[in-house]
Amino acid sequence: MQGYKVENIDCFYFQYNHCTNSQCNFQHRASCKDSSETCLDWFRHRKCRNNKCSRKHLSHEVMVAYFLCKAEKTRNQCTQLNCPMYHEKARQFIEYGIVPPNSVPMVPTVKRKKMVDLVQHENPRLQNFVKSGYQFLNKVRSFFVNAVKKGKLTQDRGGAYFKEILHTVLFFGGINDPIIEPNLFFGEREEFEQLSAKYPDVFQKYNTHLPTRPPYTVLLNAVVEIMGTRNTDGILECLLDLSEQMVLEPTNAESSKCGNVFVSTVINYCYFLNLHVTNEKTDDYFGASVSCKGRQQAEIMIDILCCQTWHNAISLAVCVGNWYKNQTLWFPPDVHSIAHKIVYKRRSPSEPGITSNNQDEHTVAGSGGGQKTSGLENSTTLRQHACLAPRQPCERCITMFPDIIYHPSPEYHEHPYWEYGNCAECESLSQLLYGNPQIAMRLGVFVQSTSLQSQTEQILLPEGLIYRKLSRLTENLRSVGFNVGDELLFYDPSYIDSTALERYQH
Repeated sequence: MQGYKVENIDCFYFQYNHCTNSQCNFQHRASCKDSSETCLDWFRHRKCRNNKCSRKHLSHEVMVAYFLCKAEKTRNQCTQLNCPMYHEKARQFIEYGIVPPNSVPMVPTVKRKKMVDLVQHENPRLQNFVKSGYQFLNKVRSFFVNAVKKGKLTQDRGGAYFKEILHTVLFFGGINDPIIEPNLFFGEREEFEQLSAKYPDVFQKYNTHLPTRPPYTVLLNAVVEIMGTRNTDGILECLLDLSEQMVLEPTNAESSKCGNVFVSTVINYCYFLNLHVTNEKTDDYFGASVSCKGRQQAEIMIDILCCQTWHNAISLAVCVGNWYKNQTLWFPPDVHSIAHKIVYKRRSPSEPGITSNNQDEHTVAGSGGGQKTSGLENSTTLRQHACLAPRQPCERCITMFPDIIYHPSPEYHEHPYWEYGNCAECESLSQLLYGNPQIAMRLGVFVQSTSLQSQTEQILLPEGLIYRKLSRLTENLRSVGFNVGDELLFYDPSYIDSTALERYQH
């Protein structure tokens, strides 16, 4: 399992009964047998250095990955009364009645430190996070205002897009440790006060309601709406221009990264070419890789997407990729997927921009003109020349979607450090299925039961897999100090005060 080492995990059998394996590689610690809580250090960092730790080095995610009953996993039920493995579901026996599912140690709710003054915290990670949020909000607001002025977006649509991005940025600041207060993302006090007055629901709900997608994905959807689904080159060029404007100064002169934690690194689009019936091509459907900083934050966003946002079939593929590694989702023939990675090359401010007509690489000139700066912007930062480099699918995508026609084709499998669901392919394929229900009806979902060495068998979307995602989401939210109530609430930006953008239209 990603990030966990067996020697840092408590033995489930030892903790809840006894372990009969004399060569067991899991931890056998008696100090935490009576505990019903998960060790927070272990949960956050995948290890704990306290030899006398009194909390369990176990979580729901780990118990499913390492100790889930094989019969429950493959046949959806276990008929062995004294089965020593972990069970998520209750078992019913005629002679003994109902045996409840095993208990799971809870991740304790934590209190986080407040960030009183940014100047007093010279941590580069915190500085970068605040600068990223400021730069992202500043550029997308200007972009939406210009789109509204040109009649490409209505005020309501522009306001909704900006509200959603603003809420998500504030949400990630709120679950950071230390807490990054909303006012720190704005260069001027007046700007913060006017926005909080215009969008009171955003500032009231960023720490009680969850976002439903990353900020760059919201921006991507806005660009697609403005440009039109069939204007692929225009969409890519616009995204490159916006991404280039959001670049923060890299840590070294040779860096090809954006530096802004809210900017995605990969853009993908897909389409279906119906060669066998109508010989027609669908629209292009776009997606971006998950854009947020931190392992737990990325897990939170991916789990939200699986539970709330993506098409059920894509959620299933991500879930089974996480838990079983060998389950796959089969699309009808001739679904194409094209992925590009955004790379940046430093240049001097006087160097002219370069454009390219190559269909596999789109480059754009940096937008000229003076930019108003504040303490959060570095006026000496050199502009970046952004371009798109064709990117092969990683091992995760090939596992989840093996029969997609990828461009470029996968000549080798990249072994990624990120988890299933992080890639841009998931979002774009989800959009394809939402936009074309007839394709979703033709999907094939298969699971290979390797433990029984049997042939593949067709299965339906198991609700239990989504429950696992919800469980991990809740655990992670508690561990970062988010106020998890009786149910998870999600932010809806549909209520629009259209006067909120008026101040910036001059």
